Amino acid sequence: VAQGALPRREGVLIQHLRTINRRRQCPTSTEGIEDALMFDLMWADPQDHPGIARASHRGSNCICFGPDVTKRFLGTNGLSLVIRSHEVPENLRGFEDRHEGRLLTVFTASNYCGSTGNYGAVVVFQADLSFSVEEHMAPDLELVVREYLPEGSRVVADIGGTKVSVDKGRLAGAMHGEVISKIKDRIALAKDDLWWYWSQLDRNDTGKVSAAVWRQGMISGLQLDLPWFSLQKDLVEVDEDGYVDYKDFLHTSHTQAAMPTMHEGWERELVNKAYEAFLAKDMTLQQVLRTFDADGDGLVSAKEFRQAIAAAQVDLPEAQMNAVLRAIVPDKEGLLNVESFLERFQVVCSLRSGGARDAESKELLDRIGRILIGTGSRVAVFRAMDIDQDGYVDEKEFMKALDLLEKGKKGAMSREDKQRAWGLIDANKDGHLNYLEFCAAFTVVDTDSKEGERVTHEVVEAILAILQKNAGTLSFAFRHFDPKGRGSVSREDFKTGLRAMNASMAGSNGAGGPLTDDQLEIFAAYVDTDGDGNIDYQEFLAAFMPKKGPGSRSATPHT
Repeated sequence: VAQGALPRREGVLIQHLRTINRRRQCPTSTEGIEDALMFDLMWADPQDHPGIARASHRGSNCICFGPDVTKRFLGTNGLSLVIRSHEVPENLRGFEDRHEGRLLTVFTASNYCGSTGNYGAVVVFQADLSFSVEEHMAPDLELVVREYLPEGSRVVADIGGTKVSVDKGRLAGAMHGEVISKIKDRIALAKDDLWWYWSQLDRNDTGKVSAAVWRQGMISGLQLDLPWFSLQKDLVEVDEDGYVDYKDFLHTSHTQAAMPTMHEGWERELVNKAYEAFLAKDMTLQQVLRTFDADGDGLVSAKEFRQAIAAAQVDLPEAQMNAVLRAIVPDKEGLLNVESFLERFQVVCSLRSGGARDAESKELLDRIGRILIGTGSRVAVFRAMDIDQDGYVDEKEFMKALDLLEKGKKGAMSREDKQRAWGLIDANKDGHLNYLEFCAAFTVVDTDSKEGERVTHEVVEAILAILQKNAGTLSFAFRHFDPKGRGSVSREDFKTGLRAMNASMAGSNGAGGPLTDDQLEIFAAYVDTDGDGNIDYQEFLAAFMPKKGPGSRSATPHT
């Protein structure tokens, strides 16, 4: 960390900088090595072209240093980043990333000299040395006084020679609101850890824990030893029995990340992959029921859900599995009726209709879906269609069911339409229809779409939080494939960067990373919005900058 930045002399080590006599005026001469080091630490500025150049706008003896100088200095000293200040970034942000991410300019004073209009910023480091850049815009003191002028405890401020009283209580309230906002950001990024902590103590899967356990979870999950007893009133509701609904608390905690550069529909495509893993198993209805209802009592617990996912070898990472469990709403005992559970689960996963791609095919399936599902739940309808009770519906059984349901009705479908519909529904083209293929084709009249949206939302939030927390790792990986600093990489290099992040987060027990290979493919396809095979990774990473009010905002975290 330096005021200006790097010295003009080669081979300088950190221990040399630590021994400089700083208790004196900054020297004006750079002839002696110690004077030159101190002078450059105070006055040097970065430049985009290599080498050392004179900085005439700063005055005599001032220099600018290039990206090659930064790279050599960091390599010589075994470092990864230089943080300096000294100048308002040209983009009027509170920070500026230079020299391929190896140099960070951070300028603390917002609206410099009262007229520049720039943001200010500070760098916040975590225990693992990852960090985020927090930006702010401090208004003029006169505006602050006008905003917080109501009655209360007041102090006197001198603005331009005029004595004005300021309400200290309102000022303190504004700061408290900013603290709560920062805490909520941390909660959104730590959902998985918080969920794990509370769910392990929630033996009956009620979705609730005592307020005391909630506070302990906040300390453990966020690694922040704050006065949670006083803060809880601003963050969560405690019921009359002293319990907190931690599922609802986590569901209403949102990451500020967004994905403005991606094609529409990527969220659903990600969640579809879990369904496709089940579909590939070609299970009968009885096998599906047994998979989810391990003890045969007709009810499904969170534990049984985990066992079902493992038994079916569904490619669903732990963070995403937790997201699904957070979103599914159980009964008062913390359980789900197994058939109701299957209905809800299909809302989550069956977001595409079989092989239907064109409007005419979808309209045909929608019509059949209204006929079939309108008579009862999907489980009940499938059982009725499965005449020989072998766990599958073949083409003959399908046709017979439609004939019976349309008997005596006007505008019955032609035989050709029914056969065409069968071809669309039989996604595996194996001549029979399993329960999950049936659900894949008919989602038009699903009775609990709200549940599906909730689960999709939770899964996407979990993925965005992972990407936001690891944006620094991704940035480093992408820059490796972008030696000229153009800010873009090929689609293949983009996927390699995501895989590198995945590998860095893979569990020691051999478990994979937080994103599946299929999901990596989806990200690459949907981020490449113009289809040219190249991806603007800087814009991608910038999407993880939380959107806040006019007074504060956060930049992408780094590692």
